Amino acid sequence: MKILVFAEVYYPDVMGGGEFSTKQMTEGLAEKGHKVIVYCLGKEDREEEIKGVRVHRKYMRGVSEHFLSLAKNSSISEPFTKLDKLGRKWGDIYRSRKWYGYYRTIIMKEDPDVIHTASPMSYLGRVNLWRASYDRKLPVSHVCRGPNLLELDFLNGMLDGYNRRRNAEASTYLTALAAPSRYMLACHNRAGIRGQSINEVIYNAVDFDPVFLTEKLMEEKENMVLYAGELSEKKGIPALLQAMDGMEDAGLLLIGRGELRDAIKMNGKVRFLDWMERETLYAHMRRAKAVVLPSKWNEPFGRILIEAIQNGTIAIGSDRGGIPEVLDHNKDHIFKSGDAAGLKRRIERVIRMPSGQYMEEVRKQQEMAERFTDKIYKDHWERFFLRQLGGSGCDEEHRCKDRSV
Repeated sequence: MKILVFAEVYYPDVMGGGEFSTKQMTEGLAEKGHKVIVYCLGKEDREEEIKGVRVHRKYMRGVSEHFLSLAKNSSISEPFTKLDKLGRKWGDIYRSRKWYGYYRTIIMKEDPDVIHTASPMSYLGRVNLWRASYDRKLPVSHVCRGPNLLELDFLNGMLDGYNRRRNAEASTYLTALAAPSRYMLACHNRAGIRGQSINEVIYNAVDFDPVFLTEKLMEEKENMVLYAGELSEKKGIPALLQAMDGMEDAGLLLIGRGELRDAIKMNGKVRFLDWMERETLYAHMRRAKAVVLPSKWNEPFGRILIEAIQNGTIAIGSDRGGIPEVLDHNKDHIFKSGDAAGLKRRIERVIRMPSGQYMEEVRKQQEMAERFTDKIYKDHWERFFLRQLGGSGCDEEHRCKDRSV
């Protein structure tokens, strides 16, 4: 099977957990013997191979700078104003001869069996890509890793309804739609955004084995709460700071960047670190007693929680979006968004928990998280694409679709 994937950016350019999930999917499919080609934005036009995946990076003035400014490994400045962004986003939901021709040329050159958009393709004429695939009689799918097709960050949501309707119309070109949680899939389906044949939840996954928590590793843990991600209001940082205020027996480690960075007062109990490589982040996680995701907005999944669990640390999250699914709806680990007192009680419970009880609770969370394993994830994505081809793969001599357009 030959799979053509389009994304805004691709590893090592990482804006969030979605880029890790895309990398895990593409490399997993390549390991299984499928041909995987990725087209994405970059600082310059370049073609390379990364772990069996052929990656085409294209420089597009302004758009490349915009997305790379959001990447954790970049110091590029944002080139667009809010008005610029709205105008460019509007191009995603209208037909364009230019964008249609651009994607049709790539599709004809690569001659894939299936096509997949692994990110919203914002500012990149998304509807024209889906239509070009459809017109070539090729299965085309999309994964909803965020609410980009549902919401516009403009005029307090006044244009969201129109944007959703246009995206629902565009989704008639889609063969299949995937999402990382039941919550995220249901949100899109309710808005009329759906795959015409397949709509599936494919949970995100971690690509490493769980840490077995021993007495020795327990002794190395600190009375520390860790948060890693965007430092912003929507991520629930104010509630986390309020919950930790006055907690004498525990400190807080914040890892990330964001609008609240300069407003947070650092002291002996609150420390801050910038973005770091995953292995370094995981080392901090293993020393923490709890990793918290206190979001006020509806998280599509909450990857940081399963990373914490696999590293032998108890995960706590708010009740927004897909977080309750990830934590198996366990009330000991879920608090009402914005409820600083409820979060404080859950943190204190974990921090003051006897070692034996803590180790048992980690074991139970890890058992629950077995559905987020690397093998299950890669197998599910393979089935997802094969189903679009009628349940069997393709090779160079036997093509599954008639492309006489």
